[in-house]
Formats: sequence, C-alpha cells, structure tokens
Amino acid sequence: MIRTFNFSFILSSCLLCGTLFAQKKPVTTAAKSAADTTHQSAVKKITAAPVKDSSWLVPGGLRIGVDLGRIVNNIYYPYRQEYTIVADARLKANTYAALEVGYTNTPYSDTNYTYKGNGMFATIGLDYNFLKRQYVNEKNMFYGGIRYGISHFNYEVPTYTIHAPYWGGQLSGSYPKTNVTAHWAELVLGLKTEVLKNFFLGWNVRTRILINSVEKDGFTPLTIPGFGSGSKSAVFDMQYTVSYVLPFYKVRERYVPPKEKKPVSTR
Repeated sequence: MIRTFNFSFILSSCLLCGTLFAQKKPVTTAAKSAADTTHQSAVKKITAAPVKDSSWLVPGGLRIGVDLGRIVNNIYYPYRQEYTIVADARLKANTYAALEVGYTNTPYSDTNYTYKGNGMFATIGLDYNFLKRQYVNEKNMFYGGIRYGISHFNYEVPTYTIHAPYWGGQLSGSYPKTNVTAHWAELVLGLKTEVLKNFFLGWNVRTRILINSVEKDGFTPLTIPGFGSGSKSAVFDMQYTVSYVLPFYKVRERYVPPKEKKPVSTR
C-alpha cells in the first residue's frame, strides 16, 4: 500500500511540474520580434502626433487718465502749475506702450526778480508688467518702464535786481524771452489697480536724467516742463493717477512650453 501511495505521489508531482513548465514556455524569436515591432510603431505614432499651440485672448484697450500728483505739487510749489494726461495701450500680454503729454506754466516773483515761463512736454516709452496674473482677464499691473522725454518751452526775466551791500548799491536789468528744448530719460516703477470695472488707481516713482544743457547766457530756467528743476541734471518724482481703460480690442497670448533640461553628463 505504501508503494502504491509513493507511486501515485511521484506521478502527480511529475504531471504538475509538466503543466507549469508548459505554461511558461519561452518566447520564440518570431514572437519577440513581432512584439518589438508593435511597440516601436506605437511609440512612433505617439511621437509623430502634432502638438497644437494653446492660445487665448486677454483684454486690451487704451487707458487714459490724469496725474493727481500735480495737484499736491502745486500746494508745495505754487509757481509750478502743471497738468498731465497719461495713457497706455496694451501691445502684448505683458507689454504696454506708454505716453504722457502736459503743459506747465511758471509765474514767479519775489524781491529779487520776476520770472515767467511756460511750455509743453511729452514722454513716450514702454512698460512691462511683472505681475503674474491669477486669471486671464486680470488687468492689475506691477510694472517697470523706460521713457524718453522732450519739452519745448520759453522763459524770461522781465526784471531782476542784484544787491551789493558791500558796495552800497544794486544792479537792475532784464533777460529777454528765450526758447529752449530739453531732452531727458526716465526710469519708472509703479502699480495700477482696477478698483471698479475698467477704472484704475495707480502710483509710480521715477528718476529723470537730463540729457542736454538748458542754460543760456548764464541764466537757468526755474522749471523745465515735465522734468522739474532747471538747475538739476537728475530729479526724483512721483505720480498718483486715476484712469479708465477703453477695451475696444483684445490681444492674443500663446502658451510657451518650458524648455526641457538636457541631462547632465556624468563623464
């Protein structure tokens, strides 16, 4: 009986091993080649599939406003009556063309002299918005910019008096009307926030650097319209603006995929 049991156990084990071996047959060369070909074809199809560029429209328009900072400036410098209109237009998603035009009148008088001056000015340049938008239609800006400024104005000194206490006398005279053109460059950093739909409040700080000399025959203009003091080659200024955007066009923005980093060689 024991022999019969042993023979049955050995026979069952052999049959089981044969079945398992039959299920794990090695892959033939032809089958392997067919599988590799199928995989390569699938990879080729995926690689060859064209990737479409993603793009969308963002609000554009012309933004026009005024500089409220000139009102504050008139309080501290009553003789500098200046009015400025500011404008910008969206060229690309984060790039804006900027323009400012204005007029300055400078009546001044004290015990030493009387001064009269007035003229127009304009600046033109570009602004770049550094603020990452939270949604497509966001219009808030934190920007930096560069400007070129030009001013054409005239000034005169109808009367002046030079006192000479040491000699016990004084010298009087006048300086005729003179026309001058000034050029300067500006660096701007500022913020514009949409407080109501298409209605913005903003401020900016700027540095102006005079390019040419405006002194004529020893007389320096009291004020250069759009620039500031005529006796300085560089000035610092601030603006407080209120503006409204006319959204009559849109700008297309495209998604630019990040560049793939090349693997670093370990050699």
